Amino acid sequence: MIIGASGVAVGGLYAGGAFDRGEVYNVPIAQARMRLELMELPPAVSNVAGGSAAQDGQNGDTYTWKILAGSEKTAVFTAHLQAEGPAQTRVTLDYTRPKGKGDWSDRFLSTSFMQSYAETSFHEYVDAAIENRRPDQNEAMKAFAANAAAHPEQIRELGLVTEGMFKDVAEQMKSMKAGGQFSDYSYSNSTRVRMEAATKPSVDATRPTTPLPTD
Repeated sequence: MIIGASGVAVGGLYAGGAFDRGEVYNVPIAQARMRLELMELPPAVSNVAGGSAAQDGQNGDTYTWKILAGSEKTAVFTAHLQAEGPAQTRVTLDYTRPKGKGDWSDRFLSTSFMQSYAETSFHEYVDAAIENRRPDQNEAMKAFAANAAAHPEQIRELGLVTEGMFKDVAEQMKSMKAGGQFSDYSYSNSTRVRMEAATKPSVDATRPTTPLPTD
């Protein structure tokens, strides 16, 4: 159960929520510490942050999950605990990405839309750990969808980045073709095209047939 400073149940991740002033749980800080120490982020959450594994750490009441792609750090999730009296704990979350290489993958993951996706996924796992329940990705998706609906500019930003990715790929292919590194033959002889040809239904297989005499 998440409650506000006034004792009224509250929701939301940003303005006044988990990624802003934090959320207050009816859980003593000693229990909250124990539950976060046992929490593991699954590969699915690492994936939306551009990595494949999470390396956890702790510094006092600040818990971190460093997201790695091989040995490269792609992002850091953080949860900070603060006692709110003897029976309550405030949990404040953060999600940061290091300065990237500026490639399309980095630009895509750095959009507000994808950052929101990562944050809502992380929040659900922390929320579930503190409340001692199983994570429910449906809840994360509801929060993600609500944020996207409230911020259409995030979808426009994602669209512009995606459009730029495809334009860049098209320019690279055009340049390769002009330099003789890419040709219509190389595409027609590609694994994808050969596989499509191999699995395409035969004309004879769909042609009506005449039954053989049974006598």
